[in-house]
Amino acid sequence: MDETICPMPRFARPPVVETVLGVHFRPLESFASAQQGMLWERCFRSQFPRLEERPPVEEVRERFGEDRLSDAPTIRWRVMDRPDVPRLWAASEDGQYVLQIQRNGLFLNWLKTDMGVAYPPYLKRRDQFRQELDQVDRFLQEETIGRLEPTSCVVTYVNHIDYGGLEDIGPAVARILTCGNNESSDGWLPLPDNAVLTWGFPIPGQSGRLNVELRPIVRRSDRKEMLQLGLTARGTLKTREVGEAVAWIDLGHEWVVRGFASLTRPEMHRLWERIE
Repeated sequence: MDETICPMPRFARPPVVETVLGVHFRPLESFASAQQGMLWERCFRSQFPRLEERPPVEEVRERFGEDRLSDAPTIRWRVMDRPDVPRLWAASEDGQYVLQIQRNGLFLNWLKTDMGVAYPPYLKRRDQFRQELDQVDRFLQEETIGRLEPTSCVVTYVNHIDYGGLEDIGPAVARILTCGNNESSDGWLPLPDNAVLTWGFPIPGQSGRLNVELRPIVRRSDRKEMLQLGLTARGTLKTREVGEAVAWIDLGHEWVVRGFASLTRPEMHRLWERIE
């Protein structure tokens, strides 16, 4: 990795369709469904009036060294004396912004609801997310539930890339990605018609990992075949301070943005109108 400080890559027409800023925190046993509803009613209903209940998002901890290879499939049994507390999915009236609240997490999504809508600047979303974390912390203290103690953070960007009517996945991947050469050792295999590719890039100091996945999808809005490139930076915090969580969100955002630019070819950058 080049340690030279350079401007963050920016694109006038990026293919991003969704972003997520999220923090998991220490589970609060008394932060039940009723308290989640009170929090939404008091702090977030006016901004996020459309409400749904969904299963909670499990916290994932990145592993390093030999531990990173020990994720063999296992069966986990959970014995509970009461149902799991759901995740509240609260959307703005236009559906562009979503706030997710669960017993051990808070997430802010932006979703592209119109093809002509550009996603808002990162700093604006980061500052809004910090305000929401502070509101949750104040609510927990006012209701004597506890304190917000962040444990891990996540930053996700989802991109939908039109691969221009190419008949095969292989040439499309080779055209878009720097690490997709689409070569075989002897030419025996035909071109692939499907591919799911994943990579993991460690962030120095075991601060976290940038996880990248590429897969073909069919876009719901118009049934168009696309390539979905998802980048998720995830890291465990060393302290339990909200300020450190926000600082890690900045780090995760940098790795997602620079990772996207590093993984995609200059020809695609011209299509997306790279500025820096």
